[in-house]
Amino acid sequence: MSNLICPKCGRTNDKIEFIEAFCIDCYPVKIEAPTKITFERCGRCERMKFRGDWIPYNERKLNEFIISKCKGDFESAEYDFVTQNAVFTITGGSRIKKEILFELTKTICQQCSRISGGYYEGIIQLRGNRTKQEKYAKMLIEKLEKITFITKTEEKEEGLDLYVGRSKPIVRLISDLGIKTLITKKLVGRDQGKRLYRTTFLIRFD
Repeated sequence: MSNLICPKCGRTNDKIEFIEAFCIDCYPVKIEAPTKITFERCGRCERMKFRGDWIPYNERKLNEFIISKCKGDFESAEYDFVTQNAVFTITGGSRIKKEILFELTKTICQQCSRISGGYYEGIIQLRGNRTKQEKYAKMLIEKLEKITFITKTEEKEEGLDLYVGRSKPIVRLISDLGIKTLITKKLVGRDQGKRLYRTTFLIRFD
């Protein structure tokens, strides 16, 4: 079989793959792709910042995001994090590669920053029956750690205190669980004109 010669660069088909009359590098297909994409990743909890939220590191979501930034005449695409190439499948099944540099920059997310600084908005005070205190403390910590963070737990003579990062998740949780709770708020400051409160949730067991 005679060699094909690319009319644009002069290379032959024994040196590089061809698509029709052109080599794969010169084939006139329009694909626009970013040269570099950067994401933030927390150096403590290892979560990544994705579309404004901190979520567990997920290559599938990153892959979908990177490909969503590519436009042009391709049927499907996949990003390879090892080679840092996006592979585009075009009409006829041929594939074209484009380099897209992927960078993760280390930072500290707001939650980890607050944890290290001892930040908390709510205190859950468990009082009364010690056995029930321990049972509910374990259950509350397990559920709250999925939606906020526990800054610290403190065992006192009168009972157990849980210091929780955000108070709104506590309100939702005790409502869902139907736990009878005495709620009090204390003004602790202002931030850009907004009042900041610390909320105490007293739960007493018989």
